[in-house]
Amino acid sequence: MALLKNAVDLLSCFTPSRSALTVTEAASLLGLPKSNVSRLMRGMAEVGMLDLAERGRGYRLGRMLQDLGQVARQTETFSARASAAARRLSDSLGLTSYVSTLVGTHMVGLVHHVGTHHAQVGTPLGARLPVDACATGRAMLADMSDADIRELLQGRVSHPTVDSPQTMDELMARIENVRKAGFAESHAEAAPNVDALAVAVRDPLTGERLTLCLTFVSQTLSRADRLRAIDRLLQERKILTRTT
Repeated sequence: MALLKNAVDLLSCFTPSRSALTVTEAASLLGLPKSNVSRLMRGMAEVGMLDLAERGRGYRLGRMLQDLGQVARQTETFSARASAAARRLSDSLGLTSYVSTLVGTHMVGLVHHVGTHHAQVGTPLGARLPVDACATGRAMLADMSDADIRELLQGRVSHPTVDSPQTMDELMARIENVRKAGFAESHAEAAPNVDALAVAVRDPLTGERLTLCLTFVSQTLSRADRLRAIDRLLQERKILTRTT
């Protein structure tokens, strides 16, 4: 049991910023003699738990463990991971967050998390928003080809509010802006005095597509807070769509 515990403790020493360890570094972190750690790391390498690091300087996590991590990610559903990402957004920003999906020509909220900001706004789960007239929808459309967008909408826009695209050409121009910026935004489209920021996320393994969205009362976010919200959305998208 002591050997197994030492192996687990050693694995916990690896972090995103510490992807390789020498025997000396590992011994210092574990508080164990270098000779013991050297034998431990050599044995773990022999069974595939560790691999030699680049240029032979220490060890890194072995391919076997990386493959097991991939299996673990596959067994957790993409929507569950997206929900966890939305929860992190609400916790860090204090805003209401949503995970939504495309159903026909409408976006439907699957999950939402309430933040800590005194004013929490949004739409009820299950509400159907025209895909062309909300931030989540345009984020989703931006992940599609122009031909697929026109086929989906049959060349027509819903224009439910004066702030929504009024023509197909205006919609396509907004979608191009979303592609360039990496996120979509809306102003008083889903509900009066409610603004939103959104990004599309695609499961690299299954191709499933969802959106992450943040909602807030119009004109209540400072420029710095808005930029921070956009940055956090882009960070969570990067985490969700990475393949390793």
